[in-house]
Amino acid sequence: MSENVTHTAVLDDCFRLMLASDEVCEAFKEVGRTQRGFARLGGVTRSGDRFTVQLLTDFRARWKTRRPEDRLEPKLGFALGWLCHRAADRQMKPVFREAEPGRTESPSECSVYHDAFLFREVYAGGKEGPYQSGMFEEGPAGAEDLFRTLLQRALVGLHTFIPDREDVEGWLGRLFALQQGFEVDLKRYAAAISRPDPEKVRRFITAVNFYDATEPIIAAARGIQRGEPVTAGQVREAARAEALSHYAQALRMGYGYLCAASDFFAGDMSPEALRERLDVGRPGRDGKGV
Repeated sequence: MSENVTHTAVLDDCFRLMLASDEVCEAFKEVGRTQRGFARLGGVTRSGDRFTVQLLTDFRARWKTRRPEDRLEPKLGFALGWLCHRAADRQMKPVFREAEPGRTESPSECSVYHDAFLFREVYAGGKEGPYQSGMFEEGPAGAEDLFRTLLQRALVGLHTFIPDREDVEGWLGRLFALQQGFEVDLKRYAAAISRPDPEKVRRFITAVNFYDATEPIIAAARGIQRGEPVTAGQVREAARAEALSHYAQALRMGYGYLCAASDFFAGDMSPEALRERLDVGRPGRDGKGV
């Protein structure tokens, strides 16, 4: 859940821009229309810089001769979501480190407030999918315990575990430690949404210039979302306009990554050139890994 809303919002807005653009190939647009669920899954998945170029190279070679059983469309959707995830991480991770240096709590309070803000701003408090209005309500503890148990069972069911029969207790301990890494306290999100602390809003949203609805690329994304006529030319201009807020910079980066990947997919760009345009292997804005 950590940064889930922020990553998904960046992806959804980048896809809105992509679908209105004339700078992205039709294959990407078709995937953007039909494979949004797989793209959103990629949008919340880590380590995309290790695999996206390799995957796009493989998909490009096979695309024209693909067969239905290859299922390249959902795989491509996942890879495009990965690109948007990387854009969000490269922009936002330094913000979290700067806003709360030396923090030990995970997720950071800064990221919780970013998610809460975008849940209201982009998803209208759950009126816009994929989220629902009751997801972050402060509900009964019993229901939370039930959901937590079901989630734990689902996660265990997704894995094939090979037990260490010589050290069963140690193996169970390591298993529980691994599972605990997936827990996020939803009460913190509920509080940030329903009872936001004014000082934290000032510190994590206003002071860091997280979101400015007047910036061209954000305004274009919100206009498309509302069904307003936003032309390809307006998208081009918005993507090239100065972006000052962190969210606008993340959208500009993510849209740029999609355009770079499209140029590669529809042309003869080398994988090395694509890595360069996707910033693969480069540290973040603060010189640290992302």
